[in-house]
Amino acid sequence: MMRPRLAAAALAIALSPVSLSAQEQRPEGDPVIAVETTDARMNEATAEARATSAKWLAVVENPPVGATNITFKFPLEGYEHIWVLDVARDGDYVTGRLANNPHAEGWSYGDPVRVALSDISDWGYVDAVGKAHGYYTVRVMLDYMSEEQAAEVRRQYGFDD
Repeated sequence: MMRPRLAAAALAIALSPVSLSAQEQRPEGDPVIAVETTDARMNEATAEARATSAKWLAVVENPPVGATNITFKFPLEGYEHIWVLDVARDGDYVTGRLANNPHAEGWSYGDPVRVALSDISDWGYVDAVGKAHGYYTVRVMLDYMSEEQAAEVRRQYGFDD
């Protein structure tokens, strides 16, 4: 019996493009890394992102000087965890535009979304010195990448600093 999978949109946020060879790829969408819904580390990363989301919301509402790439991830259509940019808070929701080309039918890169705060599965931003904050699920996805890809992501996100 096949276990359900979540498709995590592959790091195509605006930090700078990262080329990933995907485990599953359809030509109409960005590369994805498929992760089992039962993956304990990914579930822990999502829980940590949710538990620390107040820190991120403070950045959304009052961005520090030099902060860029204020973003969040949510499960589009319930399964494709995808990044969103141009973020604004709207009460118990956040709004923005899809930062990846989704696989979910009827959606495209740049489409506007309105997402309940409780549906956020990850968040991130880059500070004035170029250090990435958040991106909990990205750190887990490093183990699903080749050594070269993971090293490039670590370098771009400043994870090894």
